[in-house]
Amino acid sequence: MLDEKKLDWLKLALIPEIGPVRGSKLLEKFGSPGEILRLALKDIASVLGQSLACEIVRQRKKIDLDKQLGLIKRYNVSILTQSDSAYPQNLRNIFDPPLVLFLKGNILPEDSLSIALVGTRMASVYGMNMASKISSSLGQRGLTIISGGARGIDTSSHWAALRVKSRTIAVLGSGLDIVYPPENARLFKQITERGGLISEFPMGTVPLRQNFPRRNRIISGMSLGVVVIEAPKKSGALITASYALEQGREVFCVPGQADSFTMKGSHQLLKEGAKLVEDVDDIIEEIEPLLYSGRRVHEEIISYR
Repeated sequence: MLDEKKLDWLKLALIPEIGPVRGSKLLEKFGSPGEILRLALKDIASVLGQSLACEIVRQRKKIDLDKQLGLIKRYNVSILTQSDSAYPQNLRNIFDPPLVLFLKGNILPEDSLSIALVGTRMASVYGMNMASKISSSLGQRGLTIISGGARGIDTSSHWAALRVKSRTIAVLGSGLDIVYPPENARLFKQITERGGLISEFPMGTVPLRQNFPRRNRIISGMSLGVVVIEAPKKSGALITASYALEQGREVFCVPGQADSFTMKGSHQLLKEGAKLVEDVDDIIEEIEPLLYSGRRVHEEIISYR
């Protein structure tokens, strides 16, 4: 059962008009979700404007908290809020961190040492093999693998991490009660046993197209860097890379066949300065300084080299 403070965070996140940025503005001025939920219209309007404040007050009355709590209990989901110490530290520091994360499985402190692997759903055999090779090598060095649970590169990356008993986290573009893509049901079950499924979307949210660019900022935000394995010119992987640059994360890219349309976006990233990756040491060399925290070295990674 959620305590009162977490219930307030959940209620706040369930108001469609209050996203991470607007929520942060309100929290900065009024201090807590409980205070925001009790605000008069004029107080909300002082921060967000009259028309938006009217809609927020209207939607505030329509929150179906019982439905959410029922689904959370049924699917064994927990809630992480920005006030929780377990909330991912890397993610907390981006411009627009989610107010609430829905979690199935667990997130551990060592997951702050993580690399995101992303790429096309229409992956080639070469792309899938590279994703598997890089994911397993990083996992053996003690890094958590983060991806989006989608077909293609994401799926290959998650499975490779699991095969070497590494931790892996999938960031979904739907509620955690919805398995998408459906063929990944077994994968998602295993991920919850060696990492976690997370989403900022409330339970019951279907995987709409517009959800995925939004979830990509979480993939990059939770990581030290993003490796683009195989990406066409217009792809979610390039959106993730763009977020990574905005968030001050490292961007890596695996080269491929020059005339392959699934590599056009990847090669553009390389032209723009992404670090070329031929093997996992290219990644470790670049992020090694980031592995120092409070004068503590992640010894498993350093000693492996």
